[in-house]
Order: sequence, then C-alpha cells, then structure tokens
Amino acid sequence: MLLHLIRLCGIAALIVVCIIYPFLSGEYDGLAMTLSGMAQMFGALGSVLIGPVGVVWLAHELRDQARKKRHIQVRARGYSFALASVIASSVVAAAVSLVAFVTIGISLGLLTLAVWLYIVSRLIPGLKELRRVESGRFNPAPLYLVFIPIAVMLCQLTLAGVATEFSRNRAIASAAELINSIEDYHARHGRYPTHLSAVHKDYKPSVVGIDKFHYAPSRDAYNLFFEQPRFLLDNIGTREFVVYNKLDQHAMFSHTAWLLLTPEELERRQGWYAVHSASSPHWRYFWFD
Repeated sequence: MLLHLIRLCGIAALIVVCIIYPFLSGEYDGLAMTLSGMAQMFGALGSVLIGPVGVVWLAHELRDQARKKRHIQVRARGYSFALASVIASSVVAAAVSLVAFVTIGISLGLLTLAVWLYIVSRLIPGLKELRRVESGRFNPAPLYLVFIPIAVMLCQLTLAGVATEFSRNRAIASAAELINSIEDYHARHGRYPTHLSAVHKDYKPSVVGIDKFHYAPSRDAYNLFFEQPRFLLDNIGTREFVVYNKLDQHAMFSHTAWLLLTPEELERRQGWYAVHSASSPHWRYFWFD
C-alpha cells in the first residue's frame, strides 16, 4: 500500500507540474501551453467522470473487505467497475486528445489518442481475467481513480490565481529592459521606433509560456504587450493580453482589419470585454472572448 501511495502522489505531482509549467520562469517552450491544457482537461473532466466511478468502486471494495473479515459472502463486481472506469477514462482521453488537436494539430491529437488505445490494449487481458475470477484481496485501482483526478483538479483551482499573477508580474518585470531601451532611442532620436520586428528576440519575457513582447507605436507613445497564459477553468475561453503604455492610452484590438479604420471608429471598438489594472504602473490587462 505504501508503494501505491508513492505512485499516487508521484503521478499527481507530475500532472500538476505540467499544468503550472507555462507559468514558471524560464525560456519559452512552444509545447508548454499544450501540455498544460491537456493536463488541465484531464483534471477537470476526470474529476467529473472518473472520480465518481472510483468513489463507488472504492466504497464497494472497502465494504467487501469488511464482510470477508466477518466471513460474509460477497458478490464480485470488480469487472463492472473496471469496465466503467475504462469507458469513463476513454471519454477523458478523447477530450485530452481534442485539446492537443486544437492547440498543436492533428498529428499530436492522433498521437495522444494512439497512446491511450495502446494503454487500453494492455488493460484488456486484465479485464478478461477480472471477469473470469476476482481476487479476494483489496484492489487498489479505485484509489488511483479517486485520488489522481481530484487532487489534480484541486491543485488547479488552488494554483490558478497564484500562478497567473506570478507569471504576469515576471513578464512585466522582464519588460523593463526593453522599455528602457525604447526610451533611450526616443531620447537620442526624438521619436519612438516605427517597429521592432526582427528575426531574433533580444528581449525575452523569461516565462515559459510567453513567446515574446509585441511593440506598436500609438499616438505620442506606444503599446508594448504580451499574451498571458490562462487556466482553462479561469473565465473559460478568455484570452488575456497585458499592455504597457506610459501615457495610459492603452489600446488592444481583436482584429487586424480594425487597425485600418479611422481614429474615430477605433475609439468605439477594440473587442475586449473587460480591462484590469496590473500591479505595476502603466500596465493593464485586457480580456477577450
């Protein structure tokens, strides 16, 4: 049982690390948000579909063990619970594969689905054996079904706000060097750069899930912004862009075509549904659905 507990904690910890990985300090990793989304989907959907099956199965196992100690005959139902758990897990695996497909492409989605089908193929002999004859010993399988998805879900809910705030503040702090360079350029040339597009990113957000800073001149100043990683269950479907403007004339638009409109039309539309002030002066973050 001690070995099972170690495995339970190890698997849950690994999945939680995948969830918070994009929010940690470090070099950009293009797979970080995909891994996080897949792990978050597992925790969210797994706690709803897999967890309840595990709870009922665990209660059944504990009751049967108690009855066996009193030499009371029990009705074996392990196969039914095991089959139900495989079906529920397959639904979760399909959802996780869908996340991989949407964020990366069909190749990763199919690969994820193929891995799950391989796992199921390895489970089938055990299911057949369980159907033929059930062991009188306690089956630890429901412990995995209950603990792992629920623990992942609870950690996800607990860490969402803290991880988001940390990564946002980390990227904002990393932008200070770029802002100073832009202001030095203005002091030397009397104007701000027209663009900062180049092959190599010399100024990095230093957050695993944030690719780069974006720069856009705006009136007498400029907007410097980045896209902040988000948790799936934190305002579902929302994308967050964090914007710096030294004159507090922040602007963030949801469509490139809108940038070709007249200034009067731009004043009336940007596309975001909520805006908040960040912890640092002249920084705001915009929520788009």
